[in-house]
Parts: sequence; C-alpha cells; structure tokens
Amino acid sequence: MKVEVEDISPIEKKVKVEIPLEQVRDEFELAYKEVQKKAHLKGFRPGKAPMKIIETHFRDYVREQVLKKLLKESLESALERKQLKPIIEPEIELGELKEDEPFSYMMKVDLKPEVELKQYQGFELEQELVEISDEMVEKALQDLRERQTIYQEIKEERGIKEGDLVSLNLKAELEGKPLAGEGGEGLQYPVGVESYIPGFKDQLLGLQAKERKSFQVKFPEDHIRKNLAGKTVDYAVEITGIKEKIVPELDDEFAKETGIAENLEGLRQKIKENLKKRAEEGSRIRLERAILDKLVEANSLEVPKRLVKKHSQGLAWDWFQQIGVKEPGQEEFEKIVEQFMTRAEKEIKAGFILEAVIAKEGIKLSPEEEEDKIKQMAEQYQIDPEKLKSQLNEGVLERLRQRWLEDKALDFLLSVSKINIKRETRKEFSAVEEGESLKNEGKE
Repeated sequence: MKVEVEDISPIEKKVKVEIPLEQVRDEFELAYKEVQKKAHLKGFRPGKAPMKIIETHFRDYVREQVLKKLLKESLESALERKQLKPIIEPEIELGELKEDEPFSYMMKVDLKPEVELKQYQGFELEQELVEISDEMVEKALQDLRERQTIYQEIKEERGIKEGDLVSLNLKAELEGKPLAGEGGEGLQYPVGVESYIPGFKDQLLGLQAKERKSFQVKFPEDHIRKNLAGKTVDYAVEITGIKEKIVPELDDEFAKETGIAENLEGLRQKIKENLKKRAEEGSRIRLERAILDKLVEANSLEVPKRLVKKHSQGLAWDWFQQIGVKEPGQEEFEKIVEQFMTRAEKEIKAGFILEAVIAKEGIKLSPEEEEDKIKQMAEQYQIDPEKLKSQLNEGVLERLRQRWLEDKALDFLLSVSKINIKRETRKEFSAVEEGESLKNEGKE
C-alpha cells in the first residue's frame, strides 16, 4: 500500500492511498467465493453455481463489499503510518474500484492545532452583579401564578376574547386546493399568543362557539415559513369550544399548592433566594464568556473549517429544538448554520486554548473532586450517588470529567485576572432567569 501526504496547512493534510492490484484481486476473489457458498440461484444447488454466473448476478454487491473492506483495512493503517490523528472524520474522495486495477482514494485530514500560549493571565474583566429588587420578586411571582392557570368552559354565551383557549377546526386552501400541512381538526389556540398566521387572533375575536368564518391572509415575502411566503391563503375556521382563563388568587393557599412554601410570604422569600441564585449563575456565565473572549483575542490560532461547520450545525440544531421546530427545511437550516459560524469558531478556538492552559498549568481533577461533582449531580436529580455513577457509561463520564476540568481551569483563569465588580438593580429578569431556578423546587 502506498501512502502520500500533501501539506495544505499545518492543520489540514491531503492523503492519497493506493492499494496494489494483487490485494484488490485477492479481495474480489474472496468475496465472490463467499457469495458463491451462500447464493441461491434457480437451477443450481447452494454453493454449486458457476463463478461466471455468480459474477454476473452479484458484481455490484461484491464491489460494494470489497470497497467497504478495503477502506476499513487501509484507512486507519494509512493514518498510523504517517502519524496523523484526525480531529474529525476524514473527508474521503473515492476513485473507481475495478477488479483489474489498483484502487486509489484521497482523504482530507483535519488535525488538532498546536496552541502557542501568548497570554492567559492578568486580564481585566467586569463582573455584573444584579441586586434582587422587590419588583423582580413580584414579576417572578406573577409569572409563577400564570403558570398555575387553568381553563374552564365558559358558562355564558359570549364571543372570544383575549386570554381564552379556543378549540377549532381550520381548513387552508391555496388557489382552490387544500394546502398540505396546514390546518386540521381539534386544534387549540391560546388567544393572545402570536400565531404564524398574520392577524389570526383578530379574525377570532368576537366569534362564538359553533360559529364559522372564512378569511384570506396575505403572507409577507420574508415569512419564516418559506412555502407560505408571498402567498395568499384562504382559511375557513369553525369554533368548537371556548375556555376562559382562571388565574389563582395570590394567597397562602396558592403558595401551598405550588409545593414551594407554606404561605405567601414564604413563597416570596423562596423566589427571592432562587432569583439571587439565578443572578449569581448568570453573572458567572457572563464572566466565563468574557474570559474566553479575552483568551481568543490574545491567542490567535487557525482551526479546521469542517470542525467549525460541524459545531455550528450542532448549535443550529439546538436552536431549532428550543423554538419547537423538529424538522427544519434544508435551506432554512443552512441559513441558521451560517449565522452560528462566528460563534462556533470562537467556541472551538476557546476549547483548544483552554486545553493548552490545562496542560501548561498541570490542572488535574482529583478523585475526591470527581466524587463531589457526582454527589452534586445526584442531589440535583434526587438520586443516590452510587446509583447515578453506575448509570454513567465511560463515554459520558469522560465527557463530564472534561467539562469539570474545564470548569477548574476557568476558576484558575479568573483567579489570575483583575475583576471589577459592577452592581445594578433591575425591575425584572428574563423569562429564563425567572423560571428555570424554580423548576426543581416544586410542582409546575
């Protein structure tokens, strides 16, 4: 086997692999013989069909099997021979596999960059600490109250109003033909929540149960749903039920029902504690991002483009999941991937630089520290630490160890930086800051 390496850059190599004719012939011969043993062909007993007939019937199948075997046996061997350790799966460009010729293929190999640390100590950072105000507590309390909302069938005859939960059947047509994927029966719509259909709420307001209405909607050219952008769609809606929102009173009984506190004052105190914890966590996250930004600015390095693209695809996928889109269109997905590329590149660079800091400073995770981390996880998930540890396979545990090691490295980096504290008071938190810290404290 011949292996030639062409340097494209310090982190990218082009590798040409050529497998000799003898090996190619031997693999084809072995593959045909294996097929001959098992082949069931009309007019022949198993294993008795002539090789010429086997070759005629199974040529494509055998070629596929030989190709898989040649790649499997040669790829890793070629990389080891040239001492190349890909950081991402190589990109392979196959030549044509013929029975009477040597077989060649090319692969692009992306390598881990060598990091030359120029600066990682003495950065000046600003840490924002949020003071928890009474307004923030009340805002979080009202949001918690909203989450305990229930809906009841309306008792009087009236039209739909803001805040109602409406059951409906919806039909959609484009140029007189049903529009695939749009509408349906037994749909529920919380009136006031923004719909992807422009003006949908306004079309429903005032309608009563069992009432029907038809209307047209002109979708804007830049609408998020590309199949509807710029189109005029005919809708027909039938109201099958109306429920009104029942929001609980803010009292001691409400506090008990949340499972968080025994009375309203206790609930307020618990919310304040949780908001304080969330503010501290948010402050830490922003501080970590700031130190990583400083690291990337101070220590330039080139990272593999395909690795950045793969990470950006992961970020885009996470984003679509967060907004509730399970299967985004290819064009839409690629657009979001492109938007995440800058962030992805920065995060990849930060990871390599952080790894270099860990190596240079000899930062390690002791067995005791690992046990403490597992105990903290166990408390969070309310499970026995030993049981949790037994459920973590080695791959997951190794990723956790790496994350904990990076956390320790960040602690070190912050300890050798100058941090200026900036305190501020807000009237409210973001929805994430308000809600997430309460999730494990009681019933939703």
